[in-house]
Amino acid sequence: MKKRSTLVLLVVMAVIIPMVMLTSCTQKAATTTPPVTTPSATTTPAKQLTFVMVPKGVHPYYIPCYQGFVDAGAKYGIKVEEAVPQKFEVPLQVQVIEDLIAQKVDGIAISANDDAGLVPVIAEATKAGIKVITFDAPAPSSAALCYIGTDNESAGSAAATEMAKLMGNKGNLIILQGGLAASNLNLRTKGFKETMAKIAPNIKILDVVDEQGDLSVTQTKTEAILEAYPKLNAIFAVSAEIAGANSAVKDAIAKGRLKQGQVILGGFDDVTTTLDGIKDGSIAFCLVQKTYKMGWLSIENLLAATQGKTLQNIDTGMVIVTKANVATYMDDMKKEFAGATTGGS
Repeated sequence: MKKRSTLVLLVVMAVIIPMVMLTSCTQKAATTTPPVTTPSATTTPAKQLTFVMVPKGVHPYYIPCYQGFVDAGAKYGIKVEEAVPQKFEVPLQVQVIEDLIAQKVDGIAISANDDAGLVPVIAEATKAGIKVITFDAPAPSSAALCYIGTDNESAGSAAATEMAKLMGNKGNLIILQGGLAASNLNLRTKGFKETMAKIAPNIKILDVVDEQGDLSVTQTKTEAILEAYPKLNAIFAVSAEIAGANSAVKDAIAKGRLKQGQVILGGFDDVTTTLDGIKDGSIAFCLVQKTYKMGWLSIENLLAATQGKTLQNIDTGMVIVTKANVATYMDDMKKEFAGATTGGS
């Protein structure tokens, strides 16, 4: 009987053990078999590009530039940022760019405070694989791939023609410039001087005064200019601070030191205070750069650079704004620029 029991047990074990082993192997195979995937599940999504605009510093002039940058970024699916130095100083702009290099952004659009001073850091960014272009103010000695903005020498020439007409081709004039190292402003001054010498040799340019791109500094320096040159007939600002000079002139008129209309004012850029002066007649004209277009085209050209395309400089053009067209010039510019399809108001 004992032998029979032993025999039965051996038979049962012979049946059960293979079944257990088979089940174990089946479960193990089920846990190690990779899941079936579709091609879309294994495709790595494309990295979103990040482009950054770097103005010279804090200034209302750059608001429409960045608006165009933002709108074009939205159209092309690009992440956009703005990195703004707190002052118009080359070392601060260099530091901003170095920070962007460390962040490994894909592209940078720079309004250059200086040409030579930015050469090393632009070369560093380029070596790091970042696409760099300039807008508004070029850095022609650098490795920047292109310049997008006004032909500054031609704009200075156009301004001289307008001012000479208003002055009757004679009189004394002061040029205000927001920083004497900025290549774009130097080109405007050069174009202004050369054209004025050709078409109105009886207009004497007394001085080029650095007002540091600051409205309050411009007002203070204009007050000193009016004291130093009592026979002054005109002031032209090759940068966006003519409204500061207007404040000083208005104050001198209110105090009886100047007669209304004695000093003709003209300048660059359509900041609100300048447009207000044109509307009330205290500022004769300003040259408006197509700032929104600069921002928009900066995105398109940085994108083209990441695709391996060769870039070329682009003259975005300008328009002279007077009391006659101050209410309509912006709509006219937007109609001209068909790329502004996402807003930009």
